[in-house]
Amino acid sequence: MTKDYEITVFTMGHCPSCVTLKKWLDKQGITFVEKDIVANEKYEKEFNEKGLKYTPTTFVTMGNETHQFIGEIKTKKFLSAELISK
Repeated sequence: MTKDYEITVFTMGHCPSCVTLKKWLDKQGITFVEKDIVANEKYEKEFNEKGLKYTPTTFVTMGNETHQFIGEIKTKKFLSAELISK
């Protein structure tokens, strides 16, 4: 994936969808920052301050635009479409 993307994924270690999404991102060679809200209080606070409720929640920043996705399916669809269009 090109370097003009920044991907951040809020996760929980025991979340099956989080595990599946992380494995998929790794398999695709997509670099991302994982923020485990159970393992890290700072990430939990950030998660709560953003008003987030579900994991995985993914933020994809491209230039001045940030896209937010809840769950693995929408994230995969968006990133797959972006990979195909490149």
